[in-house]
Amino acid sequence: MKTIAAAIALAAAGSALAQTTTNYAAPTFDRWNYPFNFTPGVRTAATTFSGQSDQFPPNFFDDRDGQFLNSFITAGDYAPGLGSSNYVVTEATFTATLTGGTFDYDTVRNDGASIELFGTGFRAGLNAFAYGEDFAFGAGDPTSEDIRFAYATDAAGGSRRDVSNEIRDGFTSTPFAQGMIAGEVPGAVTGSGQLVTFSLDLSNPDVVAYLQDSLNEGIVSLTVSSLHNVIQGDASTAPAFGTKEGGAPATFSITAEVIPAPASAALLGLGGLAGLRRRR
Repeated sequence: MKTIAAAIALAAAGSALAQTTTNYAAPTFDRWNYPFNFTPGVRTAATTFSGQSDQFPPNFFDDRDGQFLNSFITAGDYAPGLGSSNYVVTEATFTATLTGGTFDYDTVRNDGASIELFGTGFRAGLNAFAYGEDFAFGAGDPTSEDIRFAYATDAAGGSRRDVSNEIRDGFTSTPFAQGMIAGEVPGAVTGSGQLVTFSLDLSNPDVVAYLQDSLNEGIVSLTVSSLHNVIQGDASTAPAFGTKEGGAPATFSITAEVIPAPASAALLGLGGLAGLRRRR
């Protein structure tokens, strides 16, 4: 029995794939996730901003009103369905290109001036595949809160907590990453081709668990958000990001190792032993 167990363990270790870095030059799906986007999936830019304004009564729009959704199908590079714990992620970076807006910028949270990256949660039984980029925004009055089918989440405690209304709900979200613009210091920035880089915080177990779940599902869906203030009809004081339709898509890089599921490893081990027996 000890010999069989040792052979199974050896087979499992030997069959683990080497660590692989995959660079995605564009998302499979991207979308300006905003209730009054009447051309979802085909816009050339996506603007992130807050729905809180003196122009509107409280609780009229989501706190995080304009969001930027990006989904990358990973199933062709990392075999899905092996169980979330079998994906070992050691690096993940997302980038987005600014195409417009003159806005306050900061590298830490400061009056809504930071640009942040979150995971994506879904309602109504949807997932990243089903939602795609041209599904309906939500169900109900578009001026209402909490109706969006796809929303920014910080995956707190393994949940898919919606952070779209964290100000209203009185909690502080934990983004997956803060956006950094090389060479810029806190202050006003004009969007004109600068790259915003988000290095996902893998010291946060919620971020790691979200990425593991996503690789298991075969798609990683990330949402860019900020709380920049705008006035109705003019979003020029908020960051605008290029989309794949606009020729300046977001990118995603992930380094991960895939370990076969224990059942598969055991079958490999037993199969190998049977082969040895047949050759004797």
